[in-house]
Amino acid sequence: MNVHIIRVDGSEEHVIARFGQIDRLIHADGLDTVNLRDGRVMVVDDLGHPNGKPVNRKATALYHGICRPGTTHQIVGDVAIVVDAEVDR
Repeated sequence: MNVHIIRVDGSEEHVIARFGQIDRLIHADGLDTVNLRDGRVMVVDDLGHPNGKPVNRKATALYHGICRPGTTHQIVGDVAIVVDAEVDR
């Protein structure tokens, strides 16, 4: 599947990978997903906050775009964006 990676430094890359490889691609200890409500899913490091990973400003902006106004939670660490229908769970 096509994977769009957004790094904490703002850089972006596109790779072809299986869902089971995403943890290595974004250096995650555990995965969680955020439904972006447009057919895409943002895969995030579930342990990014407790592990002190830096804020990912681009990913946070995407997240805030689907949240209720006033949401303050931030996305940390590198993230992967995938098309939900392509996920090979």
